[in-house]
Amino acid sequence: FGGSLERSHRTDTKIPKMVFNGTLLVSPSKPDVPAHLNATIVQLSQEAVKNRGIFTIALSGGSLASFLGTLKESFAAKDIDPQFDAWHVILADERCVKSDDPDSNLGSLQAKFLSQVDIPKSQIHGINEAMLEESTDAVAQHYESVVKSVLDKSGGQLDLAVLGFGPDGHTCSLFPGHALLEETSKWVAPIDDSPKPPPKRITLTYPVLNTLTRHVIFCGAGGSKAPILKAVFESIEKSDISCAVEGGSIYSVSITKPPPYPCAGVLPDSADTANTLTWVVDKDAMEGVVVAGE
Repeated sequence: FGGSLERSHRTDTKIPKMVFNGTLLVSPSKPDVPAHLNATIVQLSQEAVKNRGIFTIALSGGSLASFLGTLKESFAAKDIDPQFDAWHVILADERCVKSDDPDSNLGSLQAKFLSQVDIPKSQIHGINEAMLEESTDAVAQHYESVVKSVLDKSGGQLDLAVLGFGPDGHTCSLFPGHALLEETSKWVAPIDDSPKPPPKRITLTYPVLNTLTRHVIFCGAGGSKAPILKAVFESIEKSDISCAVEGGSIYSVSITKPPPYPCAGVLPDSADTANTLTWVVDKDAMEGVVVAGE
């Protein structure tokens, strides 16, 4: 898994990086997606704990919570100690509601994943619910301080962000055409006019995802994702790397520039790692997507 940036041979550091490459993992069906996702998370978490004694991960809500439900079993199947006591979990985005609200991403993650694993509660970082009555901006500012504190523990970088992407191409709470796509300084930004309810949310921004994150995994399944993948991938070629999960296929992809959707704007270029961007999807999501040589 993983990706890399093909850099210009010129020494002028202001020259933009013209091609961003990533890896695409395709599972034969939606029920097989978690195995591919989990295999990648297992490897990255083990590397992080070995190298830094900590694993920091940002998670989205939606269908992702269900995909993570078998992660504990994936560790057990490989006879690997997940070392959950070294994990710190932050939210890639959150709706400005209490965690027991059906719209809460944290609530969904708790019910379908976090309740099954032994990550200390003090290392699962939700929003400050006491600030919900103040303003979305206050919630975002406080959560940014939380994110900075977590990243300080892991060398100033987030180890992994696991994100979903919608049929409109949004990711986190970064929506097509929204002003937040132009944010350049805030790590966590408020949104009061989300086109998808509920309207009040907070979200990680491109500055964090693209410059302070070591690895990003996008995960999605179903035919509604196919138009997004068609637009996001400029080229797709079969990889000669064998897939870690039986029945899966690995491809090398290049990302379309300029990004046609917000999810395509997530191009992690962390300062202290070999750049990695991985997409994990099922066969249905690849319907009509052209692969070179196939």
